[in-house]
Amino acid sequence: MSETIVGLDIGTSTVRAVIGVFTENGELQITGVGKSPSNGLRNGAIINLEAAMSSVTAAIEAAEMMAGHEVLSVYTAIGGSQVSSMNSTGVVGVAGNGKGTQEISQRDIERVLEAAKSVPIDMARQIIHVIPQTYTIDGQKGIKSPLGNVGVRLEAEVHIVTAAVTSIQNLIRCIKRAKFDVEDIRLKTLAAAEAITTEEERDLGSIIIDLGGGSTDALVITDGAPVCSVSIPLGGATVTNDISVVRGISFESAERIKKSSGCCYEALLDEVEEVIIPGLGGRPPEAITRHDLCSYIQPRVEEILTMVRDKIGATVKDRKLSGNVILCGGGALLPGIVEVAGEVFDTRNVRIGIPANFGGLQEEYRAPEYAVAVGLVVANAKSHGTLQTRKESDKKKNTFLTAIKEWFKEFV
Repeated sequence: MSETIVGLDIGTSTVRAVIGVFTENGELQITGVGKSPSNGLRNGAIINLEAAMSSVTAAIEAAEMMAGHEVLSVYTAIGGSQVSSMNSTGVVGVAGNGKGTQEISQRDIERVLEAAKSVPIDMARQIIHVIPQTYTIDGQKGIKSPLGNVGVRLEAEVHIVTAAVTSIQNLIRCIKRAKFDVEDIRLKTLAAAEAITTEEERDLGSIIIDLGGGSTDALVITDGAPVCSVSIPLGGATVTNDISVVRGISFESAERIKKSSGCCYEALLDEVEEVIIPGLGGRPPEAITRHDLCSYIQPRVEEILTMVRDKIGATVKDRKLSGNVILCGGGALLPGIVEVAGEVFDTRNVRIGIPANFGGLQEEYRAPEYAVAVGLVVANAKSHGTLQTRKESDKKKNTFLTAIKEWFKEFV
């Protein structure tokens, strides 16, 4: 059987699993998709291990049934308030080759990246990504690949992403309790970018916004590399809760109404469209207009997107962003979201992020809520390269994940 990669997105509202297969000619194909209502999470963090484990098991089993084979390990992602980021710079002298030529080697690149990540990190946090943005050789800036260039002084600008150690441990423990190994952990928005952005969008400067249930995460990419990643502790569940409180109905009823009749941009609505609100405690059902419903939803969506805009503004104020605002996650399905985002970010270049076509079950995974899960498959397929180089790639273990796996051997 051809090799597989499994992407597992554990969200506050839904757990999604996507199975990608390397065919015999080395092409990637999506063969299995599964999802399950998410239990035991709040704002992207696991608060009930057993409940979250059951949701993970159900999503992966659904994907296994569709793909027709067993899953042993997964690639997963982390986001929400437990993640933070910073930009850093490292400088080293070029070692040279001992023959008078100061040619930059792979070892020099590794040294400068080590220097760039040598910044004070809280003991309760762990680095999960050190991503090169650009290199400078002897004052010459804007170099993307310094390997083989000649110089004396090598500088690197990097984007560092960290996550709370306890959040990482709980994520791994949850998946291992469900009887699956964890191959790697990535930032959610970075994974989504692999599935829904083009090379041109990454170069021009784009904002990827993952509208989740418990949080809204954003990533700014320009010149092909991330420069800012932020999270807001508000999401689709906040919008649902507003409807529930204002109309005096259960959260579950409010969620159904939001999905079936909700809109976050009033100009799109027909004047006469009505929505039936169920009665509670013996009250009769009540009819309201979709305009009324929109009046609860639109202000909150505007607030969330404005908070995202303001939080990333200070970091990217001196950088040119000429690409798109790209929306993904379950919240991207809300009618009117493109129009609201366009007004908040003052641009017409807003679109819904649909994962690229990788064959197989297109109608199942080509939707914005699958951006992270598909992106995990795509990102790791790229790192593995062809089937022939898979074993070589597997030897390169992420140091933080290896350390945590060793920690688990003692306690699990």
